[in-house]
Amino acid sequence: MSFVTKDMYFIIAIFPHEKCEICGDLHSPVLKESVQFHDLTELVLIMNKIMQDFNIPKYDKKNRSFVSDYKSINIPLEYQDLNSGNFERYLDKSLKFPMESKNIFTVKVMYRQHCTWQGQIVWIGQDKVRFFRSDLELIALIYSTYNEDYQ
Repeated sequence: MSFVTKDMYFIIAIFPHEKCEICGDLHSPVLKESVQFHDLTELVLIMNKIMQDFNIPKYDKKNRSFVSDYKSINIPLEYQDLNSGNFERYLDKSLKFPMESKNIFTVKVMYRQHCTWQGQIVWIGQDKVRFFRSDLELIALIYSTYNEDYQ
């Protein structure tokens, strides 16, 4: 995994589902296939695992937990064989992820500082852009669109 990028990119598609409040698909140029999530907590844990596996964006702190042998979320993830020559192609491909939902977001995580993330989220189709200062704020931004569309 020797490619150079300082930001991590994700595409999130939210699908209405009778068994879970907010579920959908997560895609990234680093993933071979999209990954399903069943709530916003699982979404954040998957995104965090991907960023930890690649150390993108750089994070100089050790992850903290109550248990010394903590193993993050246990979802199998298959990664692309990326390098500086093919990253742009995979990024373009992931941004063309099938748009079957009306709630699709692109997320660019630019920093991981103070045990959280900072970056930008774009609500595709609504052309709304917001910057977030924490993963909690990211969750709140996604959830606000759910409240608007499904209440």
